[in-house]
Amino acid sequence: MRKKKRFYWIDHARGFIMIFLVITLYLPPEIREAARFFLEHPENSTTVTYMNLFDIGAAAFIFIMGILMPYSFSRRRDTRGTKKTVLHLILRYSILLALGLVIILIDHGSFFEMIGGVPIIYWDVLPTLGLVGLIAIPFLFINYRYRAIIAGFMLIFYQLMVMYGGWREYAIESIHGGILGSIFSFSSLMIFATCFGEYLLMNDSLADKKKYITYFLIGLIIFIVGLLISFIPGWYPNKRQVTLTYILISMGASIALTLICIGLDKLVKKPIFILDSFGKNPLLIYIVAVVIEYIIVDLIGIELNLLLGILFMALVTIIALLLDRTKKIIKL
Repeated sequence: MRKKKRFYWIDHARGFIMIFLVITLYLPPEIREAARFFLEHPENSTTVTYMNLFDIGAAAFIFIMGILMPYSFSRRRDTRGTKKTVLHLILRYSILLALGLVIILIDHGSFFEMIGGVPIIYWDVLPTLGLVGLIAIPFLFINYRYRAIIAGFMLIFYQLMVMYGGWREYAIESIHGGILGSIFSFSSLMIFATCFGEYLLMNDSLADKKKYITYFLIGLIIFIVGLLISFIPGWYPNKRQVTLTYILISMGASIALTLICIGLDKLVKKPIFILDSFGKNPLLIYIVAVVIEYIIVDLIGIELNLLLGILFMALVTIIALLLDRTKKIIKL
C-alpha cells in the first residue's frame, strides 16, 4: 500500500492558479484586454488571434488537476479497490460536467444552436473540467510513456483538423474551444499532466533532484517549441481555438509554476497561508466563484467593475479560509 503523503507544493500551485483564475473571472473586460500576452498576431475575420496573459490560467488548472490524479487514483485503489475508485472518479467529474451543463442551459435556454447549418454546442469552463477528467480516467491504466505518445497524437490531430478540417471555424463560434477542443486538445493536456504526475510522485527509483532536472528540461523544451511554432502562419496560440501552440506554451508555463512551488516547499516545508486554503479544494471554490459571478452579473444584470470584482474576490477568499479552518472541505 502506498503511504499517504501530502505534497504541499501541489496545494500551493493549485492555490496560486485558483487565485489567478478567480481574479481573471472578476476582472472588468477593459482591464483584461489591456493585459495582453506578448504573443500577438493580426486579427482574422471573426476573432482576435492573440494569446492573453490570463488564458494560461485555464490550461494551468487542468494541468495541476492531472498532476495529482494518478497518485490519488493509486492510493484510493489500494484501500478501496479498482471498481470503487473508478466509480468515485466518474461521479466526481460527472458532477462537474452536469453542473456546467445546467448553468449553460439556464444561461442560454438550450445546449446548442445552428450557425450556418452547423450545430454549435454551447460550452464553457466547468463542462470542460468534467469532460477532460472523464476522458483521462481510462488512460490511468496505460503506461505513462505510451500515454504521452497517445496524447501527443491527439493534440497534433486536433491542430491539423483546426487548420484543414474546418474545426477552426467551429471553435471560433464556440466558447472555451468548444466540445471538440475539450475532447482532443484540453484532454491531451490533462493526459500529459498525469504522465508528469506519475513520473514525479510515483517513480521512487529516481532521486528527486534528477526527476526535477528532467522535468525542468522537458518543460523548457515544450515552451520553446510552442513559442517557435507559434510564429508559423496559422499556428498562432489561441485559447478559444485551443490550438497546439496554446497548449504547449501553457504547459511550459505550468511546469515552471510547479517547479517554483516545489522550491518553496523545500524552503518552507509547511502550508503557506491563503495559497493552501485555495489549493485544498480548488474545484469547489471555483464553482462558488462562477456561481457568484453568474448570479450577480448574468441573472441580476449588474455590470462588473473593479470595486465589485474586489468584493467578489474578498468573499471567495473568506469562503476558502472558512472551509480550511473549519475542516469542512467537501471533496469534489
